[in-house]
Amino acid sequence: MNKSILLARMNLRRARGQGAAIVVLMLLAAMMLNLWLILATDYRQNFDRCHDRLNAEHVTLSVDGDSRELRELLTRTMEEDSRTESFLLDDAMHMVGNFEYNGGDVNSWFVFVEKEAALSREVGRAEIVEDGGFDSGIYMPMLYKSENIDVGKTVKVSIGSNEVEYTVCGFYNSVMTGSHNCAMMEMILTEDKYQELKEAGYAVRSTLCSVRLQDKDEGSAYEGMLKNTVSSRYPQANMASNTYELVAQSRYISQMICAGILSAMSFIILLIVLVVTASNIVNYIQENMKSLGALKAVGYTSSQLIRSLLLQFLGLSLTAAGVGAGLSYSLFPGINGMMIAQTGIPYQSHFLPLPFLLTLSVSGAGVGLTVWLSSRRIRKIEPIVALRQGLSTHNFRRNPVPLEGTGAPLQLALALKTTLTGIKHNVTICITMLVLSLVVVFSGLMIRNVIMDMTPFLNMIAGEVADSCINVNRETEEAFLREMNADERVEKIYLYSSEEIRHVGGSGLMATMSEDFSMANNQGVVFEGRFPKYENEIAVAAKYARENNLRPGNEIMVTANGKEAAYIISGFTQITNNLGKDCLLTRAGYERLGEMQTASYYLNLAEGIDIDDFNEEVKERFGNAVNMVINVDSTIQGAASVYISLMAVLVGAVLVLSVVVIAFVLYLLVRTMLTNKKRDYGILKALGYTTGQLILQTALTFMPTITISTAVGVVGCCLIINPLVALFLSSIGIVKCTFSVPVGLIAAEAVCLIFFAFCIACLLSLKIRKIAPRALLIS
Repeated sequence: MNKSILLARMNLRRARGQGAAIVVLMLLAAMMLNLWLILATDYRQNFDRCHDRLNAEHVTLSVDGDSRELRELLTRTMEEDSRTESFLLDDAMHMVGNFEYNGGDVNSWFVFVEKEAALSREVGRAEIVEDGGFDSGIYMPMLYKSENIDVGKTVKVSIGSNEVEYTVCGFYNSVMTGSHNCAMMEMILTEDKYQELKEAGYAVRSTLCSVRLQDKDEGSAYEGMLKNTVSSRYPQANMASNTYELVAQSRYISQMICAGILSAMSFIILLIVLVVTASNIVNYIQENMKSLGALKAVGYTSSQLIRSLLLQFLGLSLTAAGVGAGLSYSLFPGINGMMIAQTGIPYQSHFLPLPFLLTLSVSGAGVGLTVWLSSRRIRKIEPIVALRQGLSTHNFRRNPVPLEGTGAPLQLALALKTTLTGIKHNVTICITMLVLSLVVVFSGLMIRNVIMDMTPFLNMIAGEVADSCINVNRETEEAFLREMNADERVEKIYLYSSEEIRHVGGSGLMATMSEDFSMANNQGVVFEGRFPKYENEIAVAAKYARENNLRPGNEIMVTANGKEAAYIISGFTQITNNLGKDCLLTRAGYERLGEMQTASYYLNLAEGIDIDDFNEEVKERFGNAVNMVINVDSTIQGAASVYISLMAVLVGAVLVLSVVVIAFVLYLLVRTMLTNKKRDYGILKALGYTTGQLILQTALTFMPTITISTAVGVVGCCLIINPLVALFLSSIGIVKCTFSVPVGLIAAEAVCLIFFAFCIACLLSLKIRKIAPRALLIS
């Protein structure tokens, strides 16, 4: 063992540059691997810890009315159900509303609760995370803390068709109702403001029902049972609800995206580290053939020589992995800040032994296996053969580029000759450029479809988009439509209203109704089959259909308002608003189950029309007949800006990492080439070649492999990138990605990557200046 340690130390001293490059690459891989493990394990588990700490509910239901009869119905239903662990009924008020945030609007179903009641609830308690000490105002969910929404500032909240101004007293955390991603959002008011809102009548008095279950996986079925029970007795009652499963998924979408990209990049860089390590060991054996033969001749065994390489590379890798995992904790606060903008749940960063040990184990196991497999050749080396530099007798290799017969310029011919004889270098470059091609294509796809123009992203993720959405009472529909159709500012108006229904034997589905789906702006919502045309047809979310083994043409039973009806599946949709639990119905189809009490209409306005001014005018014209107006464009901008900012940071980071990886890989390869061909460069200099010519020749040596592998990788990745993105987003309801692949942008990125590699190769080849023919002859 002592002999192996001595050899390892000697090798490290002789190859400091090589060791430094491998350390940097492994440090980057370990840093991202540890970040991914933190996000995928403890960060996600933080939701459950917070849920348990606040004794949060598994099912939340807010329903119109606070009568004794309603509460007795809810109490009796929950007490008789064996799945119920505990429950609580509270006074509340609810109404659809919105407020300005992050350059857009946040639109949600607001549940207004008095402060002391919210903080002292036995089930579903909220916690204040920042308190400004004000006696009158509102406490907002913590994720909305920003430059414009802060303690002491005022915030305008639209409640239905009315607007109220509140002082921000502080911020709170609630697991199940602390974000617009929860399907309903709690707004905590001080006692005076709660009474003011109750007297004003802007929000409907309601009962807030919070239920903890014996088994949280029963949440969806329990929610459906509870809502069916209420709707069968009170068919006109408006309800909003959520479940543990829905909230847990919807609040951690950004975590899933970030974790997925970090895991991909960590394994890509780790793969490159392993390839580079294997290449270095092969080159080490070839370069030190005589030394290895001499060591064997004086008594060193093959096992000792292999063990010395294991000690050398494992020592470097584990040290770098440990440092990288440690450095990841300095980066995590920045990532956590981006995550909280979407999750809205506080997380305290702390050292985690399991991710750290897994990072070391994966890094060490990968490098150890690579070193052992690559160094087995040492066992076959016989001392006498090694002393002849590995030649058994003679070695007449095929000459790939005969200089005497080639028509190519001599510089290019020499470069090609080196390229075609350096197979091991070519393999390393090929693997590096092929995996980095995926990064190039992915970044180009995100830049085009998310960062530069988010319309494709919105069409796939959000579904239908328009300028404005106006919800009116059923009695006012005819007059409303007549006036809107006569208004020159309105280019198109169509019904696009949503109600919750339930698949008998399945889950609750958010049904969107329209009288004519051909009016919709986004005709790509249904990607297989067609939109429903008749009253007995339904289009179902593809994710839900696959989970329940449904096919177009199948008949399913749907229930709502205490009624059931059969529908034929006409097609599959993909929308992420309800994480793949959506469906489409014609208006006539929904009215087989019950009448719509209100109707939401989407409007496309003429170019240059101010959406907010138009909405205000409609509210004034129709008064209380208008329940809600939404600036859809502004709402989508506000919600999507979080993901766009996150994607911009991630794309920038992976591109920078790609550049760093290429630089270090080329450093290792150029260094090895200069060492192996030092005598050849000296001879060429003696023949009259200038340093500049030799630098260009060295850089050109790498270019055929870099260019071909990048081109092949980019073309291949362009063909598979959309299916890969769909697989990546499958958990939120996406089964088919329809992003346009920006061939021009990706090609430009690939050319820039190749040019950068050429420049780096030229810079790294400057060491040729120090090679002097006379010094080589003396040595």
